[in-house]
Amino acid sequence: MQEMGTNKSNPKQLVVEGFQDLYSVHGLMRAHIDWPDGKENAPVWIEIGKSAEEILEPGYISLKLKEPFTETLGVILDADTSPRGRYGRIRKQSIEIFPDLPDDIPLGGLIVENDDHKRLGVWIMPDNASEGCLEVFLRHLVPNESEPIWQHATGSVVRAREIGASCRECHLPKAFLYTWLACRMSRVNIQARPSHEESWIRML
Repeated sequence: MQEMGTNKSNPKQLVVEGFQDLYSVHGLMRAHIDWPDGKENAPVWIEIGKSAEEILEPGYISLKLKEPFTETLGVILDADTSPRGRYGRIRKQSIEIFPDLPDDIPLGGLIVENDDHKRLGVWIMPDNASEGCLEVFLRHLVPNESEPIWQHATGSVVRAREIGASCRECHLPKAFLYTWLACRMSRVNIQARPSHEESWIRML
């Protein structure tokens, strides 16, 4: 496992799929909530679960919820081709501890609390309803002034595929985003583009 935060006894735990998820969520959180410089004072422990399948394996989430020091557990996964299926597998692991879980994840993300005052939060990228991934969500953080560069970057990827680049259709959102990032000399101003996920993070 790879982590970012204080230590595994932090009462607030967040599980993500990979390094890009970790750094993107960490950057988003730093922009919208108080995040001290010292790791020992970080407000949440962010753990990489290596893959969605590992996180969705029976027992992974339920064991984390049962750890005595865990007060809040957040889970962020890509929908890929099945947002409802991803949430359904999380729900199956968690229903014993959170018996009032809804059948479907709300569009604004899930946050529930049980009688023991434990909290569970779930966000399925990009928007809890659509197929896709982290990069689809991040596309919506592209500043308006960078739209011409975005169009140029995506056009370059399309033309590269036309002349033989082996980028698969399902990987186009990643190719678009990272080509756009390669054209930039500064960071994306994520504060300028508020989102539902930011509200979810604040409430969690």
